[in-house]
This record gives sequence, structure tokens and C-alpha cells, in this order.
Amino acid sequence: MDLALIEKLMRLLEASDLQELDVNEGGTRIRLAKKRSGGAVPEREPLVATAQAPVDALQAEPAAHRIIAGMAGTFYRAPSPGAPPFVIEGTEIRDGQQLAIIEAMKMLNPVEADTHGVIVRILLGDGDSVSPGMALFEVEPR
Repeated sequence: MDLALIEKLMRLLEASDLQELDVNEGGTRIRLAKKRSGGAVPEREPLVATAQAPVDALQAEPAAHRIIAGMAGTFYRAPSPGAPPFVIEGTEIRDGQQLAIIEAMKMLNPVEADTHGVIVRILLGDGDSVSPGMALFEVEPR
């Protein structure tokens, strides 16, 4: 594991408005998230670079997990015009499953699930503009 890369990703996340960063490359997955607190949010939240949050932090969070856009672009729910969507509300999903596409600079980038669960709500419509950090889906973890 490249600790220099992890430290660089932590600095990038800390300097951005994003709450989470999930990178998959060459069979290695690195997921970083800013720590969430129960009350007022401090100006700069500390980073948590662990696979699991403390139990008290998990209890303070809402039941629904949000899947967040990692880039700006156009959100598409289906692989092509007229095709059925990747998922609908009520669909059971698994970690790594493709849920949508974000088109950015003429490139089609998959939006993948980062947890197992059921789609509770799809927060954007087909063709809507997205920006980094915007919530795309609410998922009930299983």
C-alpha cells in the first residue's frame, strides 16, 4: 500500500468541499471520509482514513447512506437513451455495482455502489447536472 498516495489523497480531500473520496485502481480500493459530528459542524472536519467509523459516530448518522458524485458532469440513469435504468427505487444493490453514469468531457464515467443495500431514493433526474460532492442516491444499508 502506497502511504504517500494515501497522504496525498487525504490532503486533497481536506482542501476540498467533498465529504468522501473513493478511489479504485489496479485492484486496490482507498476510501476516505471526513469525520461527521453530532452537533455543529466545525469549520474544518478531521479526516478519518479507516474502513470503519467508531460505533458512536455510526449511531449519530441517519439510517440512509448517500452515494455521492465524485465529479462534475451530466447524470444518466441508463446506459443509453431508451434503455432501462441501471437501478430503480427498491433495487437491491451490492458494493461495486454500476448505478448510473456521469458524462464529463465526453467521457462516460460509471457511478458505482460503495455499499450493499437497497435504493431508497434516486435524488436526480436523467440528464441533470451534477457537481462533486452532490448526493445521487440514498441507500438503506444491509
